[in-house]
Amino acid sequence: MKSPIHQPQIEIQSRHQEESQIVVKWLARLHECLADQPPRVFATAIERTRLSREQLRSGEGLTQEHFDIALDFVRRQFPDITFRFMSKLELLDLGMMGYAVLSCPTVGKGMALMARYLELTSDRYTEEYAVEDNFHVIRPSPTWRHLGEDESIAEDCLGGNWQAIRLMMGPDADYHGASAHFAYPPPGHRGAYETFFAPCAVYFNTERSELKIPSAWTKRPVTSANVLMSDVTAAVCERLLGPGRSTSVDTARSVRRLLLSRPGKRMLRLEEAAEALRMSTAQLRKRLYRAGTSYKNIVLEVRMGLARHYLESTHLSIQEIAYLLDYAQPGPFSRAFKKYFGSSPSEIRKAPDHPA
Repeated sequence: MKSPIHQPQIEIQSRHQEESQIVVKWLARLHECLADQPPRVFATAIERTRLSREQLRSGEGLTQEHFDIALDFVRRQFPDITFRFMSKLELLDLGMMGYAVLSCPTVGKGMALMARYLELTSDRYTEEYAVEDNFHVIRPSPTWRHLGEDESIAEDCLGGNWQAIRLMMGPDADYHGASAHFAYPPPGHRGAYETFFAPCAVYFNTERSELKIPSAWTKRPVTSANVLMSDVTAAVCERLLGPGRSTSVDTARSVRRLLLSRPGKRMLRLEEAAEALRMSTAQLRKRLYRAGTSYKNIVLEVRMGLARHYLESTHLSIQEIAYLLDYAQPGPFSRAFKKYFGSSPSEIRKAPDHPA
């Protein structure tokens, strides 16, 4: 009689505990990247997070936002730090999530698992996916609170996905055929882009930021796939991540993403948004109701978020901003803005930190 196969015991933690421990590992990697710099650089980055000594000692209560704050501070002094940091990352730095990704049968399954983790931990951007001309396309879509961070978000999203794909496919895979596109001019650290993404082709001044990989790659096996452990790790991750977002919450987020992808264009009517999301108007209205919102509320949220971004970050006139956000006249726009924020557009424009 054969002995039963004994699978390793896996300690199941809460998602927040897992996230906290992942951030501890990432901060250690960031510290490693700054080993040749004065200690004060990393110490100041940690101070910006406002984490207590006890939190850093225990590794509890840390979030993705804490890491984003630290990395943003370092990035201002060392623009190429994102690629230096990602080059050192291993999937096991993602804790149980990384172990689950490494146990996935295919690259596509691993990417889907990582996407779910991003949805739950990052408030900076979401990711859009499409299949175009036999390519799997990944695009970042910033949340309205992080509009204007296109460069850092593109580096995080495209760089993170590229590193994960390389780790899943292994060092012996042929990576030709992929391309990374960035919707801004070449930065001063252009060389870091080309080195990090090689042999992936890198393009700047493109219509949108996106990573394109041959669709066939998503069906390739993960080099370290562990068939015996895949079911176990999948079950653990389901417990960590939960059963997935509800359809209604997913729909509300999809509507925001749809509207934010069209800044500077006419706001879609409810019927047009429903058609773009491939559902009936009644179906869209019902799902948003279940999510505790409405299409009208989401349109207002997106309009006001974009309006504040334009007021604080551009020299567009209030009239131009009103028209850009599909208001027929500046008056209704200004009244809506003041009701939403408590201050008029002109008061925001006069704020001391507005660009000269």
